[in-house]
Amino acid sequence: MATTASATLDPLPRTRGLYSRLHLLILATLLPLLVIGAFAVWNAASDYRLSSEQRLQETATTLARGVDQGIQDNINQLRLLSLLAPQLQETAPELAAWARQNPDIRLIQDDSEDARILPSDLLYDARREGKVQVSDLFTNAASKTPEVAIALPFEDDGGTRVLTLVQPSNRLIASIMGAGSDQHLLAAVVDSKGVIAARSLSPERYIGKPVPDWDILQRRGGQQGLIDANSKEGTPIILAFHMLQAAPGWALVVGEPQQSFQARWQQPLLGIIFGGIVAALIALLFAHAIARSILLPIRSLAQRSHSVVANMPGPPDPQPSSIREVRSLQRSLNGTVDALKKSADEARDLARDLKASEQRYRAVAEAGALVLWQSDRNGRVLSATGWRELTGQPDDHALGKGWLRRVNEDDLAQIEIALEQSFTTGTSTPLDVEFRVLDLYGKWRWLRARGARIEHRHSSWAGVLEDVDARRQAQARIAYLAQHDSLTALPNRAMLFDRLEHALAAARRGQQGALLLLDLDRFKEVNDSLGHPTGDRLLQEVAQRILGCVRGNDVVGRLGGDEFAIVMAPETRAPEAASSLAARLVEELGRSVELEGHHFAVSTSIGIVLIDNQATAADTLMRNADLALYRAKDEGRGCYRFFEAEMDTRMQRRRQLETELRTALQQQQFELHYQPLVELRQRRVSGFEALLRWNHPQRGLLEPAQFLSLAEDIGIMVPLGDWVLRQAAHDACQWPEQMKVAVNLSVSQLAQPNLAEVVEQALAATGLAPSRLELEITENALIANIQAASAHLLRLKMAGVAIVMDDFGTGYSSLGYLRAFPFDKVKIDKSFIRDLGEQNQGSAIIGAVSHLCAKLGITSTIEGVETQAQLAQLKEEHCAEGQGYVFGRPMPLAQVDDFIRDWPLHWNSDC
Repeated sequence: MATTASATLDPLPRTRGLYSRLHLLILATLLPLLVIGAFAVWNAASDYRLSSEQRLQETATTLARGVDQGIQDNINQLRLLSLLAPQLQETAPELAAWARQNPDIRLIQDDSEDARILPSDLLYDARREGKVQVSDLFTNAASKTPEVAIALPFEDDGGTRVLTLVQPSNRLIASIMGAGSDQHLLAAVVDSKGVIAARSLSPERYIGKPVPDWDILQRRGGQQGLIDANSKEGTPIILAFHMLQAAPGWALVVGEPQQSFQARWQQPLLGIIFGGIVAALIALLFAHAIARSILLPIRSLAQRSHSVVANMPGPPDPQPSSIREVRSLQRSLNGTVDALKKSADEARDLARDLKASEQRYRAVAEAGALVLWQSDRNGRVLSATGWRELTGQPDDHALGKGWLRRVNEDDLAQIEIALEQSFTTGTSTPLDVEFRVLDLYGKWRWLRARGARIEHRHSSWAGVLEDVDARRQAQARIAYLAQHDSLTALPNRAMLFDRLEHALAAARRGQQGALLLLDLDRFKEVNDSLGHPTGDRLLQEVAQRILGCVRGNDVVGRLGGDEFAIVMAPETRAPEAASSLAARLVEELGRSVELEGHHFAVSTSIGIVLIDNQATAADTLMRNADLALYRAKDEGRGCYRFFEAEMDTRMQRRRQLETELRTALQQQQFELHYQPLVELRQRRVSGFEALLRWNHPQRGLLEPAQFLSLAEDIGIMVPLGDWVLRQAAHDACQWPEQMKVAVNLSVSQLAQPNLAEVVEQALAATGLAPSRLELEITENALIANIQAASAHLLRLKMAGVAIVMDDFGTGYSSLGYLRAFPFDKVKIDKSFIRDLGEQNQGSAIIGAVSHLCAKLGITSTIEGVETQAQLAQLKEEHCAEGQGYVFGRPMPLAQVDDFIRDWPLHWNSDC
């Protein structure tokens, strides 16, 4: 034994020590961070460079758009000048005024002496192609000034003429390169031959010279891009180009020196790299200190263990380590001998309890648990590990039935049922029940108790308490969203209809209530002009104002869009209460709303239906409230109306009329009547206005006021208007050539994206000359479609079609539209002639408008002339044209020829 005890230990194979392994672990931990850091630096470098390239390209695009806009402005000026001074006389005041405002720009007529300085093919190409031509750079022989010419062809009495605008070439870029421009950037405009036409830096030295690397840019192709090049000064630059739209083949190029371009994206990387190196060094220092604190006590334990095994005196017991695991190892070493003595007894106990432990931990291993519990067969808790962490009470407070004191009393009944089914029936049914427990923070928390029987000497149970609070809250949130609007938090349609069913049940018991249906007026204008986020905030403000007007037992819901509904709680005098509530709502919602610096003046229209013992179904109530709402909107908006039985009848008639209108369009039940337009000075018929009539099978001939608004509402106005246009053009071809035909355009027609094509196709199909067609547009129709329609109307006007403003003077911006669009004719509304002779205002307005139109070169027509007295007074107001019953009523096509033939006799006899 002594020999064995004193024997030396076998030498251990040479392996890597803990110290080196810790350092390898640290390096292995830092290596991914270093790789990620390097990747981040590389990625940041790519992003910075890409951002710099995008910035340079965006600068080129912005400047190109500015040059394009400048050229387009010149073209527009040429068009305007060709319209204002069609004879192109240099003495014309318009041309003279324009020349004074633009001293560095010259206008050259194609037949003037100055036309010889222009490039030889410029005027020829303009006449041949019939569109605007932009010349390449050329030099004025007299002034030696580099110039660019823009040639505009147009038609006048002598045929095709060309008006040319000549300007210094560097003017193309001077207006867009302000004082705040980046001085490192070089911008230039290059013509289609690669010659520099304008330059931001040293233009006098380089204009007229070829741009460097033009062949590379040509091969690069595309609308825009970047290339590496050298400036005319020989400096390496990165070049961004963007092809011009207004001058085909031209390009705008922006160059930046490579040195400043590289510095912009490389400089931020230095800080990132330096910070990464410092962070890595600090991490290594901390890692080394931590490794040393771990290794010193472990080395001490290793020396003591070696001395114990070798039965040799060892070093004194080391001081307890501050590391928990090392301190535990020290205690374990001291208790090794005692542990060996007890191991035999513990092995026997362990074998006996092994089976029970296996079953117990199988029951709790399926899910993470807040509390591990064990109970006897009567359901009394024997242990509850984790009860303190859950509730803040010691674990022994949960023993027996003590845990039930923390359970919500509303859940005690279902817990008793679950315990009885699992513990007392003897069927070993697994326990599974959910309930609320008051947790450590004083909040009710949903838990799920699961458990199973453990077969042992004494029948007992083991299980877990799981946290299911998040799932329960999600389920409650889903149930809430299923019945509430997510934007306003108001009840939605489903919940509102459920409350309507309750209100119907109360009404059958004699408790009368009411349903109010609200719709915001002009909400779409706010939504379209300021965007949906602002519209959403407005809806939230409206919801709060509605809630401020109702009682606590009234139900407010949002049906969708800008439509809300209120189910008013039963009242003894329901009609008066509903009327009072509606009045408050109209007043409250009519107040101005301020959101994000904008003031909104929205109002509401309300339809009301009473919920009494005559009401049958929620759908019927909602439909009747909608009919009352429709009446409120129809009668001016910003008001409320109660449902009346005749509204249903009226709506049925409207729906029948809708069906009949669609049938009429399919069966061609429409026809055109024509009312004459008379030139007052020459006393001759100048044309006819086409007026639509519906030849209804039962009701006879119907005028437009009886069906046109409905046709607009149901979406058949476009095909109907197209038919009117084609038929009127076809009929006019049968009249004398000097006779014109006027056709009204509806709001829907003006909104068509192919309006100009539709009119041109109608003219081509019928053979009617464009100069014989007049298109009449009301101010209301123009307001709704001014942006979309302007380009189409201008195109038709250029083709020869006359554009007429109808019902002039009935809107707020009539004079503004005269300035914004070059109308050919203005029809003064008939409301101004009704009181002619009785009040001076109508006569003064007619005279002022006629005089203004004469000054602007616009024909003035007065509508509604019905008496000879009115006609006589119109002669004093200088109106050019008249229309009304005094000349002739609307007539079918068959009567037009006779009317034209008999007109001289009729007019002379009246005179």
